[in-house]
Amino acid sequence: MSETQVLNKITVLREKFHELGKFGISLAIDNFGRGNSSFSLFRYLQFSEIKIDTSFVQGCASNAGNSNVCKSMIQIAHNFARKAVAVGIETGEDAQELANLGCDAVQGYIFGKPMTDRQLMTMVTAGRAQSKNFVGSNTWDVSPRAS
Repeated sequence: MSETQVLNKITVLREKFHELGKFGISLAIDNFGRGNSSFSLFRYLQFSEIKIDTSFVQGCASNAGNSNVCKSMIQIAHNFARKAVAVGIETGEDAQELANLGCDAVQGYIFGKPMTDRQLMTMVTAGRAQSKNFVGSNTWDVSPRAS
C-alpha cells in the first residue's frame, strides 16, 4: 500500500491488521517519503517494512541529500523494529551505498525486471543447476568454506 492510501484509511486498516496477522499476512508501506509522512503509522499499524521511494534511492551514492534521507528512513524503520527496503536501484554504486547505510533489502532493475511466476521459476531452476551453493533439490549448503 502506498503511504497516502494508508493515511487515508488508517482507522479501517487498524481494525484489519490484527485479523490479517492471524493468517500470517503482513503489509509494507510503499513509496515511503513521497506522501505526507506521519509517525502515527508507526504507532498504530504493525506493518512489516517501509519501502523507500525511488526518488530518494536513485543517485543516493552521488547525492548527499538523497543519501541522508535514505539513512534517516532506514533509522526510522529500525527504531520501530521494521525493515527498510530501497526501491528502484539501478546502479551498483547506489546498491552499495544503501548496504553501507544498513538497508535491509533492495530491489530494482539492476537485479531483475518484473517477471511472471513461470519466468521466475525458470530462472531459479537454471540458477540452481549452475550454482555450487545448492545441494540436493531443496536445501542450501551453508557450511563454512575452508580458506
